[in-house]
Amino acid sequence: MKRPLVILLLAFMLGIIATTTFKVHMLAAVGAAVVACIAAAIGIIRTWRFNTWVLFVASFCLGMALTSLELSTVASPLSDLKGKNIQVTGIVINQPDHRPEASFYKFKVQHIIENGQAKPTTGVLRVKTIENKKKYRYGDILKCTGYLSVPELPGNPGAFDYHAWLTGQGIAAILTVQRTEDVKVLGREGSEIVKIALDLRSYLENIYDQSLSQDKAAILKGLIFGTRGDIPPEIALAFNETGLVHILSVSGYHVGLVAGMILVLLRLFHVPVRYIAPVTIPLLLFYAVMTGLGPAVLRSTLMAILLLLAHHLGRQRDWPTTLAVTAGIILVINPLNLFDIGFQLSFAATWGLLYITPVLNNLLHQIPKVILLLITIPLAAQLATLPLVILYFNLVSPVSILANLLTVHLVGIIMLMGALALLVGILYLPLGCFLNIGTGVLINLFIHLVQFCHSLPGASFYLATPPLWLIFLYYLTLIFMFHILQYPKDRGRLIQILPKGKYRIVTLVPTLLLILWLFMPTSKPLQLHFIDVGQGDSTLLITPGHRVVLIDTGGWRDELLTGRGAGTNVVLPYLHRLGINQLDALILTHPHADHVAGARTIVEVMPVTMVVISPYGLERDDDVDKGYHELLQEIRNRHIPIYAVKKGDQLRIDSQVTMQCLSPENIIKGTNSDANNNSLVFLLNYLERTALLTGDIEVEAEQRLLEKQQLVNPEILKVPHHGSSYFYKNFFDSMSPQAAIISVGAGNRFNHPSPRTLAALREVNSKIYRTDQHGAVIFTTNGSKWLVQTGK
Repeated sequence: MKRPLVILLLAFMLGIIATTTFKVHMLAAVGAAVVACIAAAIGIIRTWRFNTWVLFVASFCLGMALTSLELSTVASPLSDLKGKNIQVTGIVINQPDHRPEASFYKFKVQHIIENGQAKPTTGVLRVKTIENKKKYRYGDILKCTGYLSVPELPGNPGAFDYHAWLTGQGIAAILTVQRTEDVKVLGREGSEIVKIALDLRSYLENIYDQSLSQDKAAILKGLIFGTRGDIPPEIALAFNETGLVHILSVSGYHVGLVAGMILVLLRLFHVPVRYIAPVTIPLLLFYAVMTGLGPAVLRSTLMAILLLLAHHLGRQRDWPTTLAVTAGIILVINPLNLFDIGFQLSFAATWGLLYITPVLNNLLHQIPKVILLLITIPLAAQLATLPLVILYFNLVSPVSILANLLTVHLVGIIMLMGALALLVGILYLPLGCFLNIGTGVLINLFIHLVQFCHSLPGASFYLATPPLWLIFLYYLTLIFMFHILQYPKDRGRLIQILPKGKYRIVTLVPTLLLILWLFMPTSKPLQLHFIDVGQGDSTLLITPGHRVVLIDTGGWRDELLTGRGAGTNVVLPYLHRLGINQLDALILTHPHADHVAGARTIVEVMPVTMVVISPYGLERDDDVDKGYHELLQEIRNRHIPIYAVKKGDQLRIDSQVTMQCLSPENIIKGTNSDANNNSLVFLLNYLERTALLTGDIEVEAEQRLLEKQQLVNPEILKVPHHGSSYFYKNFFDSMSPQAAIISVGAGNRFNHPSPRTLAALREVNSKIYRTDQHGAVIFTTNGSKWLVQTGK
């Protein structure tokens, strides 16, 4: 068997996938692994001729066993206490993640304190401290008091699964600590080597903080140590959308540069060849510990170590085997790393560099070598990671090759100067600060180049999430294409395999039809998405002509002022997962933050043709949430036209899709909430399929709607004001909608939806959908009937 370790790794990975997919019981998995390993040992001793399959099965069963054991360690009795305030003691077991909004610690629990007594327990928590007045370190033993929670499954299709991510990290739950005084340091333990490495990292990062501005220090800490929490959001977005985000995460480039610097220094000091590997390997391991031992760091470091050992021992170097051994070690340590995005992207990029780059170099050999590698290396990495980037981030960055071409050497110089400033700064800080003046100039140039690339037309765009079969087909095609390019002799063999004469046509015609089917435009149904934004509203309309209208954008606490919340974390990613790159209309029903706060992110990131608002809220004395007028000014500054509409106005979104405004007719004043009662109300009509979108109207506006006009009974009703009890008694009776959607957050402080509202909807036999229970609610129709699916 050629390259057996590669085949055994594939079997091991299949075992991991099988266990997580089919929830294999731990005892069954371990038992199967024991039997399979015994059979494999006997087969090796007796040299069975079908040993290949025995070893394959043994690797598969080992993958199942180790995965089930890893999953069992995540389970903790603490999970039963979710939703309660608890007090625990334990130890910080990794490098803390400090961000402007909070700090995060991986915390191994030792005791839970009940009635003043400590009881031993097990489990790992993610401790989130809201107040950042005091920072804690790896090895600190802490007593923490906070609220324990376990993330719910994502409510929107394809959304980030926080619970699954925590499980992959071995974390059972989240402990949220509100105040600094709720944490007490009891002592310090942990590995001395890890403490030295992480304390040294903190000390070195502090040198950057003292010698550079905050933004420049954040960039340099990202380049050297992979610290990204302090990087401003707008700069982070530019790196993401230009395909340069890997530069801010320690990966093969960084480890290779560090290894190269070590080797150069060893040569300068004339260290004998036989000592190069014994000296370099410990230093690389120490750097890996400093940078957090993430999957990408582990992959890079292990591959560098294996290559150094092969050179040291005079053994032949085979990159597929080296890559397989590296992946195997990481997966044996934690099989759930297979589902880590960083693990997948790191190995895909490395495979592309080693498999695709040589072929590209041969094809483009006329280009000078100095420029050639600057083109082929990022191109190979992009080809290898493209489907994964689209799958997880929906992002395509055509400008990434140019961005890499412009910045790759600059990054190396910045890292070298930054490292030199650290060495000098340790001895004499003022001199280190002086050296970092030059580093700061280069970082400024680096940021300007990234932002220039980001500003180019078509620098990035988003595609809808592809199906898994298409990703599989992409990699098969990529491997086949580059194999043929690498081995021209196989082209002749391929032609010989194809049927002759008319039978060849029989083979090719279905292939051409399949290609035409994949790219042929098809008519699409109308889609109405009620997005799960928590306690708030956001509805997305996509017409058959692919016109896109967003009605409200959700909003979390203080989001109108900070610009970070539902828009950034929920609505924008939702649009990107559908491949939406611009909006034909953004409708803001009324000036309350839970409906409009996310709009700040939307208009900053995405082209918007027009914004439609209620006439209420334009006056300064209107009852609007703080930040609403600033939002409108931001929209005007971006030269987006704003239209205040009222009853009688109509939006013709598509040739067969209209949105008729039913309210407000005149500004309603003196009610329980004037802002709510002046919400825009639209009747959506598509080939006689109807939906009524009601914003947050209450008793007074609902009564006017019934008195002023005869409502056509809508088939779908967006229930007003999150199911509040403050509704007009005949409102639901007069319509009897087939489906009623309540956009509401789980456990909200308003106790929405009201039991009275739910009872009224049941009385008219409406099918009730709630975003807190069903997640996103998605209706589709081709004009004949509505179909519905939910996110949970």
